Amino acid sequence: MPLTQYDGSDPAEAVGRTLAANLRAARLARAWRLEDVAERSRVSRNMLQQIETGRTNPSIATLARISATLGVPIGELVSPAPDLGEVVRGSAVPVRRAGRASDARLLVNDGQAPFIELWDFTIAAGDDIRSDGHPTGTRELLLLHAGRLVVDVGGSRFELGADDALRMRGDRPHGYANPGTEPARLTITVVYSGDRDPRYVA
Repeated sequence: MPLTQYDGSDPAEAVGRTLAANLRAARLARAWRLEDVAERSRVSRNMLQQIETGRTNPSIATLARISATLGVPIGELVSPAPDLGEVVRGSAVPVRRAGRASDARLLVNDGQAPFIELWDFTIAAGDDIRSDGHPTGTRELLLLHAGRLVVDVGGSRFELGADDALRMRGDRPHGYANPGTEPARLTITVVYSGDRDPRYVA
């Protein structure tokens, strides 16, 4: 059965999927073709292709030759990369007070350049949130899930309804105001061109 159909019932298939992805990533990182690995490792191109596509699992001897050729320990070849992904549980995210009666949660604060933050906001009816602006070059992508929102950016005004999105500069003074009678729910992605805003660095 192809590994793309793996349903979690066979641990060997999970290892095979990981090996396939890691082998391909290590090969491409060196700009090597399958033929290059085959020549250096004395493992056939066909076998390497089958490993990379998850159609077979190699013997320990074959895996050892591949490992030595790539200069990657066997343990790393068969272990999931630590930076593939991370789940952030909403219940574990602290709530920050924003405006007079509104809440903000920094869901994800990526620690790698280019630095990116994912925010969840609930802006109470009649409330507003102001910012002096982030470092030069910062951009923001905003999605309003529910309610109404008025966004002021450097003197320009944008009015949004539910399901509207806004792309804006985040390095100018800006504010978000809820002129409606119901809470406004929105998600904002902040993309920094250089250093992060020191106010939100953990």
